Amino acid sequence: MKIIEISNNAVVRYESDIKQHFRELIEVDPDLKWHALGEVLAAGRRENHVELQLDGNTYRFIALYFLKPSIPQLESILAAWTGQSPPLLVVPELSTRLLAFCRLKRLATIDLNGQVHLRLEGLFVDRRALPGRYIRFELEPRNIFVGKSARIVRSLLTDRDRLWTQNELLKRTNASSGLVSRITQHIIRQNFIEKKGPRAFRLCDTLGLIDSWVKADDYNRRSTITRYTVFGKSPREIAEQLTSWAADQSVPIAFTQWIAGWLRHPYSEPVVTSAYVAHLPEASALEQLGFRPVSDAGNVSLLVPEDEGVFMETQSVQGLLLASDAQIYLDLQNCGLRGPEQAQALRDWAGFCRP
Repeated sequence: MKIIEISNNAVVRYESDIKQHFRELIEVDPDLKWHALGEVLAAGRRENHVELQLDGNTYRFIALYFLKPSIPQLESILAAWTGQSPPLLVVPELSTRLLAFCRLKRLATIDLNGQVHLRLEGLFVDRRALPGRYIRFELEPRNIFVGKSARIVRSLLTDRDRLWTQNELLKRTNASSGLVSRITQHIIRQNFIEKKGPRAFRLCDTLGLIDSWVKADDYNRRSTITRYTVFGKSPREIAEQLTSWAADQSVPIAFTQWIAGWLRHPYSEPVVTSAYVAHLPEASALEQLGFRPVSDAGNVSLLVPEDEGVFMETQSVQGLLLASDAQIYLDLQNCGLRGPEQAQALRDWAGFCRP
């Protein structure tokens, strides 16, 4: 359970690491001098003590960390409070209603954006959020199938039988440990993967996860598509040409849609050669390749992805570098003609999402 992407603009989804984010905030607080004392054992329970030094005085609080406390929950805590020091409510973001309650009850509070309300004998601080900070709480990711989040899903789907660890996903995706933890925990809660011990997990509903990806996918937003026509060459010959160009120019490439589905599991003869490329060929290269830009149709489609993660999970088949099976299946949904039929044949194949 972690705080995700700790920065001045972040999302908090889990409670256990709010302490870490709070410590980072108070270390850079421009107005108030805080000091986190850590956990203290008192009356058989662990308390998180925090000190504030202001105008030569020292004020000690017991920090209470909550993601999204309810008013009845806080009323119950205050009614039963027996701590020697007053409580300090620490939350990701203070809502108007929650702040009003804290003011009414004189409950000291601070959020991770730096908004503070403190009212004790001899102490009154009421500060708005610090500029440039926007930290909020979200129960679940909005869309795990975009950007670096999609890298994690894509990696998991490269081998549906593999026992994965978080460290393996970190190396394969270049995502932060917080993001990997958040996404895998979300997928576990959705019952697409299952834990196999404290640090290992395995896919348990591969097709269900892929179906969710298809449903959430916005094909036209995740890549820029440019189409060309070339005469007198087969899809395989065009793919070999593109492979040579990419190698000469050190351009990442990964074939997808018909040509890739057909190479992985032949079903529908490809009529278009589609490939992800990090950038498009220059005019001189287009001339050498014999590619003529067209606004529609054509027999070559080059896709420049929004995120380079598509190049992190590729597979070599018959001398060509292909996107992952899950990515090919996803892209086949959007290529028209018999693309969805090729996708279904690939999905039904025993080797689908297996190396």
